[in-house]
Amino acid sequence: MSSRWRREERLTRKIVGRGARRGNSAPSRAGDVLRRPLVWGVMASAIALTGRRGRRAALRGATCAAVASLLHLPLKHAIRRPRPRGARLLGSPLMTSSFPSGHTASDLSFVFGASSEAPSLFIPLSAATVASHWSLIRARKHYPSDVVAGGALALAVTAASWKLRPPASAGGPPR
Repeated sequence: MSSRWRREERLTRKIVGRGARRGNSAPSRAGDVLRRPLVWGVMASAIALTGRRGRRAALRGATCAAVASLLHLPLKHAIRRPRPRGARLLGSPLMTSSFPSGHTASDLSFVFGASSEAPSLFIPLSAATVASHWSLIRARKHYPSDVVAGGALALAVTAASWKLRPPASAGGPPR
């Protein structure tokens, strides 16, 4: 383990403590649920049911999330960063690289994409992502920099989507 990763391991321990794996508080339990991709799919479906703007928001958010999910995989393969100590999934070590966080990339891409079409969604969806990403760090699935890198990827994907097809709420013609 390189000295940089050791420093990040110490930072993670300072942030979440040595033994914190599962949350005992309501926000911690909510974060554990919100980090599941199925939950985000349900949220997209619920947003789509709210009307034309909701459908545009859900479609843009889901498209951005799908693109971010596809883009993070080659980065994980190229970087091959080990997961934090103690990271396990169903009792066995996680098989993929830690960097960047694919959950963060897809969740935030969804938030930024959906919010560009329906700005009122930004605060509630952002609260959900904060809980989700805290849960990833707390459960030692990712280092803090993995989450930050996933966020940077999400910003890049969303910026590209704005460039390719500006959202209707940005003053463009309605679609």
